[in-house]
Amino acid sequence: MGDMTVSKLYFLSLMTLSYIVGELTHFLINTTSREVAREVEFGEKSCFVNGSFVSDEEENKEQFDCSESKNETHCGSEKHCYWEYSGLGIQYQVLAGPSFILVFIFSAVFLAILSDWLYDKLSRTLMLSVGTATFSTACLLMGLAGQYWQLVILRMMIAAGLSVCRPVSGGLIAELFSASSRGVANGIFSWGVYYGYGLAFVFGIYITRADVLGYGWRAPYVLAALPGLVLAVLLATTVKDPRQKDTEATAKASSDGRAYFRTLARSFLSPSMLILLLAAFFRHTAGYCWAYNTRLFFQTYYPHFDIGLWTFSASVFGGSFGVFAGGFFSDRLVQVLGLPSRLWLLSACTLLAAPLAVGTLYFPPPGAFGCLIVYYFFAETWFAVLFTVIVEIVDPEVRSTCIAIFLFLMNLVGGNLPVIVAPLRSYFNDYRSALYLVWPGFLTISAFIFLLSSLPLWIREKKINKQYSVNK
Repeated sequence: MGDMTVSKLYFLSLMTLSYIVGELTHFLINTTSREVAREVEFGEKSCFVNGSFVSDEEENKEQFDCSESKNETHCGSEKHCYWEYSGLGIQYQVLAGPSFILVFIFSAVFLAILSDWLYDKLSRTLMLSVGTATFSTACLLMGLAGQYWQLVILRMMIAAGLSVCRPVSGGLIAELFSASSRGVANGIFSWGVYYGYGLAFVFGIYITRADVLGYGWRAPYVLAALPGLVLAVLLATTVKDPRQKDTEATAKASSDGRAYFRTLARSFLSPSMLILLLAAFFRHTAGYCWAYNTRLFFQTYYPHFDIGLWTFSASVFGGSFGVFAGGFFSDRLVQVLGLPSRLWLLSACTLLAAPLAVGTLYFPPPGAFGCLIVYYFFAETWFAVLFTVIVEIVDPEVRSTCIAIFLFLMNLVGGNLPVIVAPLRSYFNDYRSALYLVWPGFLTISAFIFLLSSLPLWIREKKINKQYSVNK
């Protein structure tokens, strides 16, 4: 890791911090959905226990579980129950998923093509700065929204801003760091997902509960946006876009459109990329299924357990250490066993994570969170390893675009498919069963497909080594 200089680490730190804030703005709706739904009025309604009600007949109170009531009339007939928005339903799923994902994927491809094709004309650090300012401003405005359609539009703005981070930063990391430290650098950058997701629970639960200045759920949206505005200024003024020394490659990418798209097609349509994409469909669906339903699952089955710090700890310590370890160990393995070994590690870790996901859903807390912490350690190796493999198997001049197209397709399927949880919950008449099917079930499928994706790389390396031996 000799190329980890202070200036490069500073650059990496700004990109990572921007990504953390971006993911915080992304997931904040998932931890405030019930509070937002009750004030803005959207989604399904359910029957809840009135915590302030004191009954003289405690036995009668215990005989009826408010959550069993399926209509307002029945719920209202019980003095200790009340009928209110639950934060669940198709409107919530649309707000959390499609309204964000559809803008995210199209914006990512468009902006990545610009960053690659106009490589010598368009500053990628300026793109990151504008993207950071966009999702930060949109998050701040969500704290002022009063209608459902306003939330949808602002979620779209957050998606447009965040879509810059992974593709553009992935290309920058590939140029800043060599193969011996690229996995670790990608691992550090991927902390953005886990710190952002974990902080969403801290902001969404504890800051909302603190009712800062009487603003309730609105305060965390405003406070989450402020660091991003500062980071946008630092990205625009304190770092510069590193330029490739190979001017011929730059000229080819920026001036010869047909050559650019031929290179793009050759890189993206390779067998390994296509199988990796299929694996990512299942893996991303599983991950988003849990991310969108974490708080709602515990609110449904364990409403009195405080999950805020537990979820933060699981995401930050389990997830961030796992993604760093994935990059670190894959960097070590690749020096001994070659590029396919990154995917062997990914497959093994994903397969080990599946029974831990089952344990998280099966055991009551805090046992569920013990499983979740270990789950994150194994499962979240995937992001750093996956994108390190992608930048190493595609041509340098189309890296950002390949990452963006990969994200486009991965999110088009994996980002939208978690909406099946709602109909599956109705079909099984059980929330937990729906999550069993989509979360650990899809994880297991993805583990075997990741293993399959290593086969074309293994065959290619065998051919290269054989040719090298003959020439030698």
